[in-house]
Amino acid sequence: MKRRIFIVVLIALSTAIGVSVFFPNRINRYLRRQMRVYHTAPKGTLEGVEFQKILLDDTTDGIYTSLTIGPDHKLYACSIDGKIKRFVIENDGSLHLERIYKPFGKGSKMTIGLAFDPISTSDSLIVWITYSDTTGGWISFPNVKKTPNKGHWDGYLARLHLSSTSDSVLGNMLVLKDLPRFGPNQENFANSIAFGPDNRLYFAQGANTGMGMCDCKENQEISRESLLSGAILCLDLPKLTDSLPLSVKTHDGGGSYNPYDLQAPLKIYATGLRNAYDLIWHSNGQLYATINGSGGHENIPTSDPESPYYISPDVNISYSGPNNIPVVLGAQPDQNDFMARVEYGGYYGHPNPLRAEYVLNAGDEDVYNNEYDGVRPDSNFRGFTYDFGPHVAPTGLIEYRSNTFDGKLKGCLIVARLVHEDLVILKPGGGNGDIIQDYEGRRMGLEVDGRPLDLIENPETGDIYVSEFSTGTITLFHPIKKESDRPISKTKIAVHKTKAPLSGEEIYGRHCQLCHGAMGVGAVAPSLVDEKWTYGRENIAEVIRNGSEDQSMPAWKDKLSENEIDSVKVFLLSLTN
Repeated sequence: MKRRIFIVVLIALSTAIGVSVFFPNRINRYLRRQMRVYHTAPKGTLEGVEFQKILLDDTTDGIYTSLTIGPDHKLYACSIDGKIKRFVIENDGSLHLERIYKPFGKGSKMTIGLAFDPISTSDSLIVWITYSDTTGGWISFPNVKKTPNKGHWDGYLARLHLSSTSDSVLGNMLVLKDLPRFGPNQENFANSIAFGPDNRLYFAQGANTGMGMCDCKENQEISRESLLSGAILCLDLPKLTDSLPLSVKTHDGGGSYNPYDLQAPLKIYATGLRNAYDLIWHSNGQLYATINGSGGHENIPTSDPESPYYISPDVNISYSGPNNIPVVLGAQPDQNDFMARVEYGGYYGHPNPLRAEYVLNAGDEDVYNNEYDGVRPDSNFRGFTYDFGPHVAPTGLIEYRSNTFDGKLKGCLIVARLVHEDLVILKPGGGNGDIIQDYEGRRMGLEVDGRPLDLIENPETGDIYVSEFSTGTITLFHPIKKESDRPISKTKIAVHKTKAPLSGEEIYGRHCQLCHGAMGVGAVAPSLVDEKWTYGRENIAEVIRNGSEDQSMPAWKDKLSENEIDSVKVFLLSLTN
């Protein structure tokens, strides 16, 4: 009742001071700015579904960006440095390391996507990978370029032929080069790969900016969107010629590739997906993708040709929309993370002026700044099928296919939530395949120890394997229908054990590095080694404990002890001495 009275008072005040046009979203924005409520926690209940977490042996150690099961029914794990490990899946679900493939020899490449070609067999293992010559700010490799310049388009797609009987890589064909991978933080890549029912290869290409326009800080290189960035791309394999690799550098980068040409092998399937880490073609025929939204204090482009900030669209784009969409500098708030049910030709909210896409997400509803009063969504904006809320970082995505639990999970989507360190279950349904129910994985035992990146199900058993960034391992979640299903084997049930305290550097590596970068250099979150500390060095423990005022930095008081917070503080201060 008090909130309703407060809204009525605000309306009366706006009338009293002579506001000629009243936008209801001004009140919504004000309320949300004063008291941002996270109302996106999963609410469904699914009885009779329980998983047991099982720790695997140290041969599974590694940071794996993609997990998949091959036609030989073995688990393949793509390491972040490009190595591919093959594991035999034992009867009890444990993994036995069998092969380590090294596509780049002794070198390392920042590798994200891994998928088997539909033509693969157990004797002919054909896989596709996406990778980059340069690393993101959140990890580093020896002998890899640290500071690419903006002229480098460092994304690649390759086709590998792996031996079924040895560690040999029998073939390594670079298929696409010059994918648009640049920007201040270098955090977005050519991401995960999925083959569609049409046998075309689909992958997500990350965006180069936070909200569509350069959001660089002082001394950072200028970033901008490319024609192919922030999109789902589709590769029609039969259209590839023998002249490979194919450069897909578009006109905006000084290249000649035109994705709108009818004979172009690589085309744009859908746009506006800022950073879709994973995507999957569901058995219902729908394509789903997880989307990581942007932070706040970033810039939205304008459609006004008279503005000094205006960037004209690509010559192949004809724009007939409004020319008064304003530029917004330092847009607020941080945007939520979403799942999209991706339709061909759809736009999903991340602006790109080269494609004449200017409006961020739903427009006025999602941007607090007054400049956006009355701005409507892009006419092609398709919306989202699920809202994860802010700062969740949805990453890996699978469809659960086994009949375990009498089919209660069959057809559900299971998503890794990086920041929440758990899995969430989403049930699609209805005529369009939209999400109609959600379930919190923690209630079913699906709680992860350290920043999950990807996951895969063994459909023969219902076992789920999760790769963890922070702890650098693979964890098994085994379905329990009755007490006798609890395995007794060489694997270890995950229990809380007394361990030696972690150092501040180790805690930082597990929980902070993914956002703030290796040794604090900055990535998706600000640098911690420069002079620009928003809340001051003297308040560092308080910010770690309770999070930032705008909630872009989560609170760690429930996950870290006071001693651990103090250890992280000491480590961070040592970086700036």
